[in-house]
Amino acid sequence: MNIAIVTDSTCDWKPELYAARHVEMVPLKIQVDGESFADQIEISTEDFYDRMIAAEDLPTTSQPSPFDFARVFERLAAQGYDGAVCLHIALPLSGTPQAAQIAANDAPLDVRVLDTCCATAELGLLVDRACELRDSVVSLDELCDALTAFRAEERIVLVPETLTNLVRGGRFPEEAAKQAGMLNIRMLLTLDEAEGKVAVIGKAKGAKGVVKELVAYVQNYVAEHGPARLRLVHCRNQKLVDTLLDALREAAVDFEVTSIDSCGATIATHLGMGAIGVAMAPAER
Repeated sequence: MNIAIVTDSTCDWKPELYAARHVEMVPLKIQVDGESFADQIEISTEDFYDRMIAAEDLPTTSQPSPFDFARVFERLAAQGYDGAVCLHIALPLSGTPQAAQIAANDAPLDVRVLDTCCATAELGLLVDRACELRDSVVSLDELCDALTAFRAEERIVLVPETLTNLVRGGRFPEEAAKQAGMLNIRMLLTLDEAEGKVAVIGKAKGAKGVVKELVAYVQNYVAEHGPARLRLVHCRNQKLVDTLLDALREAAVDFEVTSIDSCGATIATHLGMGAIGVAMAPAER
């Protein structure tokens, strides 16, 4: 069966990777300073960072339309695909999966829109796995079942450098953010996809504390799931990513890195500059 993989720009892959791995990417729209852009198509992540830093108001995002997806599905059918698996940002975080499902209902091929319950680096790992399974020639049902099982074992930790954007976006209490800032406390967060919110899962004192806590988190994950594949994202904070990877190696953690990418506009808007994220999934499958 000839199966297509469809995702969106919150996958946070490097733009050239979609074509290289034969993945269809449908961009979200980014609104900043009164202008609207197709994410990763009409504005690069680095250009978005510059605009976000200079903007008076917090940027906003909007989902693709059902028509955007319908055009993709029609093109895939014309190219000879029998089916497609859509892997998008979690539904409570965006209406993107809903738009894909509306288009899927009348698509000229068998389209499955999975509830990924994730975004950014986690979503990127899931799309990685989808490509591996697609290339091993499984059926559409088998592919969906395998991806659902894989997703259940994924985890992500996000660490903003400051809580400014989360406060501006109404996702973190202002008074608590002020106290954390005065004490140089960094929050370790994860995505609560069920409610569309960020959830605090830990705290750390400064950058050194962040590295220590993240190493412990990955160690615990490996102890439970075995060797891990990691995908890291950051908002212009490669230095902290490198420090973390050095610390993981020094701790003899059994891991492999699939990629290190810039955190895309949707998540970067909430986390702000300096943030990093680590997604993990089982390496041996």
